[in-house]
Amino acid sequence: MVCPTTYTGEGFLARILGQIDCQAQVLGSYGWLALSEPGSLASTITTGLLTLFIALVGLRLLFGPTPGTRDIVFDVLKIGLVLTLALSWPAFRTLIYDVVFLAPADIAGRIAATATGNFAERLQAIDSAIVQLSEFGSGRQTGAFIEDEGTGASFQGIAMQDESALGWSRLFWLTGVIGSVAFFRLAAGLLLALAPLAAGLLLFDATRGLFAGWMRGLVLALIGSVGASVLLAVEMAVLTPWLEDALRLRALGYAIPSAPTELMAMTLAFALVQLGFVWLLGKVAFMRGWISMPSLDSIGGQRSGRSEWISSHSSEMRHSHSSNLSDRGEIVITGTPANERTQIRALAAPPRERPEQADTPTLPISPRERLGESWRRATPRASRLAASRSARR
Repeated sequence: MVCPTTYTGEGFLARILGQIDCQAQVLGSYGWLALSEPGSLASTITTGLLTLFIALVGLRLLFGPTPGTRDIVFDVLKIGLVLTLALSWPAFRTLIYDVVFLAPADIAGRIAATATGNFAERLQAIDSAIVQLSEFGSGRQTGAFIEDEGTGASFQGIAMQDESALGWSRLFWLTGVIGSVAFFRLAAGLLLALAPLAAGLLLFDATRGLFAGWMRGLVLALIGSVGASVLLAVEMAVLTPWLEDALRLRALGYAIPSAPTELMAMTLAFALVQLGFVWLLGKVAFMRGWISMPSLDSIGGQRSGRSEWISSHSSEMRHSHSSNLSDRGEIVITGTPANERTQIRALAAPPRERPEQADTPTLPISPRERLGESWRRATPRASRLAASRSARR
């Protein structure tokens, strides 16, 4: 497939857009055919992944737990999708290739409701009008102004000179158009060329995220092409009557000193809007899911459950606090904790009155020594006279 050659001068924008579109289609179609060709590395990898997946499904049916009907249906759909994306060019072209490359122009034409005619030729007409206006200039030196007040050569209401403003205006115009079209078209061509390799990533859970990223990239290319076409249609609707009026006034010999600044502001603003479109559509394409709001019933149930938990927890805390205070009082009075006394009484009670306990091993309970017991004298104290008197006896 031979793409048109790009030349400088008249018709530059239409030729460069045709070149970009041709290169994107060549990249998408011939790249897909090269990767899906039998014997290529991508085809070998995809075939190996498909064989491994079928073998694992067979082993699971023979030795593993029996999968449900839903799992079997999903596995069959995965295999069919992989075969469609990686091995069948007619099906791939009908379902994905034509949708990504041809659908954006039709959708944008229906949304913007633009006039009939070739889109690239209309863009080229605006570029030619900007070049013609740059050749005529603003006519500031002629002194023939539409208003009665003349501005002269030293008019201070502009930010740049007329020649510089008109030159920057055409630069912003060409950059915005070529950049937006080239980004989305070439991205779509590259992603379509990688379809045989990305198809095999759908089979396993570990690589399914890469396949999902590839699909999101295709969605971004699709809706991005639509958004760029709609934005360019709006820009053409704004610039076409303005350029026609500016050229008409210059043909009549009137000066338009404010035209260079106005044209530069419009082209720069639309170029920045195109960058914002890329960011916004990227957020839309890579959005994980919609934020789900809880219902009022669930919110009320959560609040009631939380209030019940707080009330029960506070009552438990009050009970534990009162029991701790009583235990501390008994320790101070008797020197023995309440729980130890309770266990001792339970062990000393008759068998029929003992509480039933679980068959869990319990540690032997040793009564705590009273204060001063460790230093008490074991034998009675006697003086020397008493000792000699008892020896005499």
